[in-house]
Amino acid sequence: MKPKIEDLRKKAYMLYGGLDGVERVNREVKKMGIEEDKLNKHQEKIVLNNIIKNVFIDHVGLERAKDLLVKEVTHVPGYHRSVQENKDRIHIFERSNFMKWFVRFMVLLLVGLVFLAARYAMSFNRTEFCGQKKDVDARDICFQTLALGQNNLTYCDQLSTLQKKYQCYGSIGIAVNNSDYCLMIPDNEIALMGIRDKCILCVAFTLKNDSKCMLFRSSIKQEDCKSQLERGYSLICGGTT
Repeated sequence: MKPKIEDLRKKAYMLYGGLDGVERVNREVKKMGIEEDKLNKHQEKIVLNNIIKNVFIDHVGLERAKDLLVKEVTHVPGYHRSVQENKDRIHIFERSNFMKWFVRFMVLLLVGLVFLAARYAMSFNRTEFCGQKKDVDARDICFQTLALGQNNLTYCDQLSTLQKKYQCYGSIGIAVNNSDYCLMIPDNEIALMGIRDKCILCVAFTLKNDSKCMLFRSSIKQEDCKSQLERGYSLICGGTT
């Protein structure tokens, strides 16, 4: 890692208010087609000039860019943690290419099975058919199948636990790309927050709509959501855009 380029990463992080600035710097480095540590002085100078022009001057103008670039920056709050978390996510993503396609296959298979099961269940009096099952797990699976097959929250409400109920809400919200379903999930219980967060993120990711990221109450989660949309992939939502 070149110190001068790293310094510009920190300043870009400050200028853009997060990892978007860092990603812009990284893109300029990648344009050279050489690993950063292997850049010679001439190549590094070209990269630095491109970063200054494309990331700073073109964004805020020459005068504001000069004011920021001449500042001595050592510690930038949140920078190292955000960069490391981003590296960890990318590392996991790059090593999970097989798993990504496997998960997609399993999702398609599951959707097919759910569809067939729903068609079968619909030939009976739906609520009675599921309600007559004595085993709780079997009854829950039956209602989940109906709920997901018809995108109907009424069947979600028949599930035996709050967690299963709101997981059902979240699954429907993701299936129909409607964040209103996500917002029906309470955010005052730790066990349910993850369900709500996944629902919001996946709706935003599928719609490629970063305004949906503002539905998160936490600014950190908002920035992480926008970052995943910017990069064009999400491990949580199982794919790329």
